[in-house]
Amino acid sequence: MLTGLERSFLTLDSKGMTAGFSIVELMVALSVLGILFAVGIPAFGRLLQDIEIRGSAEGLRAALQTARTEAITRNTLIRFSLADVSGQPTWTMGCVHASARCPQRISAYSARADTKIRWGAAHSNDSVSLDVALVAGNRLPSGVTFNALGAAPGVATSTDASRIDVIHSVNTQARRLVLMIAAAGTVRLCDPSVASDAVLRCN
Repeated sequence: MLTGLERSFLTLDSKGMTAGFSIVELMVALSVLGILFAVGIPAFGRLLQDIEIRGSAEGLRAALQTARTEAITRNTLIRFSLADVSGQPTWTMGCVHASARCPQRISAYSARADTKIRWGAAHSNDSVSLDVALVAGNRLPSGVTFNALGAAPGVATSTDASRIDVIHSVNTQARRLVLMIAAAGTVRLCDPSVASDAVLRCN
């Protein structure tokens, strides 16, 4: 008498012979699946980390562009500050000369406390190659001040950040992204790991 489990493993072929697979074959198949999972899970984790980095970098770029727009719209100096010395994704935006029409804090952002994303900054006079990742919290606190023309003159004089790296604090193999801030006020997101002729290449 076959149990339900045994019946599920056995079928009858067209000649009435029993066809199926043995417990050894089942163990081999499960071992192969285990190996595939062991190889695939780290790759999936890396993909999720890359997505986290991309989201953080895109959000930071949007915030910097908003600060620039605020400076032009309000016709005043707007300071975008990165104040967390450990590199936690945190920023504030506000008017340099606070008034009733222009508050000291226009907007702010703070990531979840358990995030593994970190930022590091560099100034234009720092001799750090784009191929070298900035460590979390490098040059922080720092920031960028945009003027009424949308420019960031402090970038040229090395008083403001000209580069912000977005990295993963646990996996150094995760894809690092870099924001480049020009003295003209433009903000560019780039990837130092892509080919030299790629659009996203940092240069």
